[in-house]
Amino acid sequence: MADASDPACGFFARPAHRDCVGLSNRESVLVRLTKLEVHGFKAFADHLEFVFEKGVTAIVGPNGSGKSNVSDAVRWVLGEQRARAMRGAKMEDVIFHGSSSRKAVNMAEVSLHFDNSEGDLPVPFKEVVITRRLMRTGESEYLLNRAPCRLRDIQDLVRGTGLGADSGVVIESRMIDALLSDRPDERRELFEEAAGVGLYRDRRRSAERRLEETTVDLARLDDLINEVQSQVRSLSRQRRRAERHAELTARRFQVEISLATREMASWREELVALDDRLVALQQDVPGGEEAIAQAELRREQAHGARSAAEASRLELARLSTEQRDTTQKLERELAVSEERQRSTTMRKQRAEEERKENEAFGRRLREDRERAIGDRTTLETELADAGEALQERLAAEQTTREAVQQARAVLEQLERQVREHRDQARRIELDRDGASREHLETQNRREALEIERQQLADALDVTERELIAAREQVSIAQANAQDALHALEGARLVAATARTADAESRSALASAVQSGTALEGRLNALAALERERVGLAPSAAKLLKERERFGDGAVLGPLTDFLTADGEAAQLVERYLGATMHAIVVRDADAAAAVRRWHADTQPGPLLLLPLDVVTDLGADADGLAGSVQSSGAASRWVRALLGKVRAIDRGDAFIDERGAVFLPGTATGPGPLQRRAEITRLETDLAAAEARRDECLMAAEAARLALGEAERAQQAAMDTSNRAQQESRRAADVQQEVERRRERAERELQQSSALAERLISRLEELDSRTKQLAQQAEALHARAGEADAEITDAREGMSVAERDQEQAREARATWQVAQAQAQARLSVAIDREKRLNEEDSTAAARLESLARELTNLSEADQSLAQQLNGWRTELDTEQKTLADADARLAGAERAVAAANAALDEAERLLDDARRRASALGEQLHGAQLRHTELSGRREAIRQRLETEWRRTLEDLLTGFEELDLDTEALRTEAKQLRDSLDELGPVNPLAIEEHEEEQRRLEFLTGQRNDLVAAKQSLHQAIREIDSTARELFLATFSQVRENFRQIFLRMFGGGECDLRLENPDAPLDCDIEIHASPRGKKTQRIHLLSSGERALVALSLLFGIFLTKPSPFCLMDEVDAPLDDQNIGRFVKMLNDFKSRTQFIVITHNPRTTSEAADAVYGVTMQEPGVSSIVSVRLRGGQQVDETVVPDDAIAGEIGGDEVDEDSAAEPSPA
Repeated sequence: MADASDPACGFFARPAHRDCVGLSNRESVLVRLTKLEVHGFKAFADHLEFVFEKGVTAIVGPNGSGKSNVSDAVRWVLGEQRARAMRGAKMEDVIFHGSSSRKAVNMAEVSLHFDNSEGDLPVPFKEVVITRRLMRTGESEYLLNRAPCRLRDIQDLVRGTGLGADSGVVIESRMIDALLSDRPDERRELFEEAAGVGLYRDRRRSAERRLEETTVDLARLDDLINEVQSQVRSLSRQRRRAERHAELTARRFQVEISLATREMASWREELVALDDRLVALQQDVPGGEEAIAQAELRREQAHGARSAAEASRLELARLSTEQRDTTQKLERELAVSEERQRSTTMRKQRAEEERKENEAFGRRLREDRERAIGDRTTLETELADAGEALQERLAAEQTTREAVQQARAVLEQLERQVREHRDQARRIELDRDGASREHLETQNRREALEIERQQLADALDVTERELIAAREQVSIAQANAQDALHALEGARLVAATARTADAESRSALASAVQSGTALEGRLNALAALERERVGLAPSAAKLLKERERFGDGAVLGPLTDFLTADGEAAQLVERYLGATMHAIVVRDADAAAAVRRWHADTQPGPLLLLPLDVVTDLGADADGLAGSVQSSGAASRWVRALLGKVRAIDRGDAFIDERGAVFLPGTATGPGPLQRRAEITRLETDLAAAEARRDECLMAAEAARLALGEAERAQQAAMDTSNRAQQESRRAADVQQEVERRRERAERELQQSSALAERLISRLEELDSRTKQLAQQAEALHARAGEADAEITDAREGMSVAERDQEQAREARATWQVAQAQAQARLSVAIDREKRLNEEDSTAAARLESLARELTNLSEADQSLAQQLNGWRTELDTEQKTLADADARLAGAERAVAAANAALDEAERLLDDARRRASALGEQLHGAQLRHTELSGRREAIRQRLETEWRRTLEDLLTGFEELDLDTEALRTEAKQLRDSLDELGPVNPLAIEEHEEEQRRLEFLTGQRNDLVAAKQSLHQAIREIDSTARELFLATFSQVRENFRQIFLRMFGGGECDLRLENPDAPLDCDIEIHASPRGKKTQRIHLLSSGERALVALSLLFGIFLTKPSPFCLMDEVDAPLDDQNIGRFVKMLNDFKSRTQFIVITHNPRTTSEAADAVYGVTMQEPGVSSIVSVRLRGGQQVDETVVPDDAIAGEIGGDEVDEDSAAEPSPA
């Protein structure tokens, strides 16, 4: 059940949906379109305003003026996303592209203004402005009262109001066929918009999306639970292994400690003996070390003497080696200088010889150069003579070439003439052969045509007889079809009666269902309030929440829990008791005292307690308030005590008790818990009655549906029979027409054959004449070709003579060209040789100068080398004498070194003996120390091993330890077995016990989460079922109302006939197609596809007005929908506009003067005074009131407005538009 704030009814209509369905009784919608602003949209380049008043506003203008852009602007600002719907290839096409005199703009903006002065829109503004902008960069934005918003916000704002890009707010002529034939989706959107089920569809999609997410989460959670369960099982096994490991480790601790204590006790005596041995050895070791020191001193003295002798020998050896190196170096330098002296002498000899050769070569070069200069002069003369002779030959060759070209031109002209004659003769021969073949073919065709004419005459006779038989069959079939048509009319009457009964039963069922739904919704709401104890005092409610703290049965509950009454009695009791209705009944005074202490601690507010053990039962008067209520339980005494002696007076406006005291209550408050419980009881009774009434209507609807099914089947059978009869009639008529066509064709072919025979005879005569003429032309051409052949022979002989002369001239020219080239080549060689000789002469002179300088340098070097050799020979003699003295001194030093080595060997032997004796003592000491260290290390190793393994000091481990009563071997065996068992057990997880407990808690948590998700999934399924049920009820109620309104409007539009709206699948009304059936008066067709364009337009308008009757939109824009209507239907259309304009604004784009003059309260003219730019040229109101700029309209606009409505004298100041 939709409440007043449910967007399903839209913000244009605040009441609940039950009021939305019945809006046909309202006189006008609560909101109104006041203005349309466009700027840069399509042809509206400037900022323009369309101001709309109540009633009908007509927009007129010639074709191409841009008036249909108004409907595009309205659809676009309401959120249209399809560029195709805007008559463009892309959305940027709606921006003004410029004209011959204007540049393009970069933004399109459209705004719709709505009057919200009554506050009926769910926004705190007196005017609501919806704006859409689009930049040429592709950026788009929506604004609500100039504040940016989302398209979704605007869609939510207008949902359920009849507005929207996909709703029927804009009706175009091209949409009529789509609405009624091939576009069931758009048709359904109109109905859903009227029913307000769009919100429920969104909620269902949201619920389905949440259901899908819940399903995915549940699947993931199942996977996670499986994983955690596997982990728990694994940890369980690890826990058992960890516990076994702990048991084995504890036993091993006892065994290992027992072994360690026994081993350390056995090593204690050996360590004491080792300590005594170490003391004795440490006293003997110093004497051996002193003997080693004295031996080492003697060895050091011998070693020093040997080192001094060795140093002297090394110094003498060094001096001898240096002297020998100096002597050898002088010998090598002396040999090198002698070799250089010999080389210099040889080079002087070679340079002298080369100088003599170069002088002879220079003389030969000068002689060759003089001969080259003479050759060059001679060759230059020869080259000039050859050039003159070549020019003469070139002129002669040109003369012969021109003669050959003239002869060749004459020959080619003659040959071309011969080819033309022969080609013409061949064509004539071919034409003559073709004429002969055509003559033969025409003769054969004439003979075949005579046979065909005879056959056509025979076929014509047969066709005449078939035509007579076909006419008889047509008469019989038409009679059968007429009989079947009468039977169909009877079946249709029966079906119409059954259909009316079915509609009435469905309407009654829908009414019963709606009533039951309303009662059930109210009952559920009250039950929820009762469960939540809404209306109970806060202090009492808090006490009830904490009643457990006072013990079982201490706090029994509020007084109203023990009272029941009907509606009037409940109201009287609540008015009298007032705040006492919130009193809490407690068991006794002790419970009251406990509550008082709680009240003092918590301070929840005023609270009235009614202990049962202190109340006195005073009885009740027969006419007291206690007699009008029913009480139960132990609180009955308090009920009688409070109400037993009280009576209502003055029709319940006052109360009087047994003492005569009069109680006058204040202003009545809302119903309390007692009235609410009374209403719940009444609603339960009414709901049971409504369900019984619904069941009765359901049975009646089922019976009517069965009867309708029988009637429709009978109608269908009659229709099938009629169709078959009509098909037989049409088939017979088709056979008759086919026979008539065959007869006509036979007659036509016979006539054509006769005409063709005459044409063939004429053609034969023409072919005979043409054959003779072509033979004469061929003979003449052959004669002219023979004459031309003789002329060609003469021309060829003349051209041969000219070609021989040309060849001789060409050979002479070539000979002199070769001579000239040879002379030029020899001249070039002579010039190159002269140049080369000059260069070689210069090179030879430079080489002679170089050789003279080289001879001078070699002489000077020879003298210097001779002086150097004499000096080095004297120095070599001196160095050789010094080397002999050094060798003698070195031999004496080597003898001294040999004596020092013998003394050193003796000192080494004595030192070795002392060291062997000391080493023996050291080894004994070391052995004792090693054993002592070994035993001490074992004890320390045992200590460290135990402390490391058990993570405690040895003293702590031995504290309180009791050694096992087993022998050592048994302990070792058990220790090995324990180690083997632990190794076999392998590594264990020491945290397995804690991890197992943690994972077990996690598994329990995840299982709880899964249970919550399963419950949420079931809740979502239930929510989807409830949404479907509510949307189904809303849709069916709206569909029934639209169906009835459509019938009424259709009858008014067509002046009779029948129509209907049907659901293709009534069991699935939210998903099936909606079928439209319409039969204008006097027609039997049910298919709207067979209606004319005007009839389809009227059907569409009937459906549109039927939806408006169900749920009016603030305005409706019609774009040339009256174009298919004739004058009579225009009158009906105008009458309908006048009937509905009090509740809906109409903006009609039209070319029809009657629509403008008879229905329009205001007229806008749209024109293109500036090419490519639309502008508003006139706005007129009935009575001459002017609201916008007035310009005298052009002839086209004046004709569409209507001459009797144009008042050119009504002038006003121009508006900002």
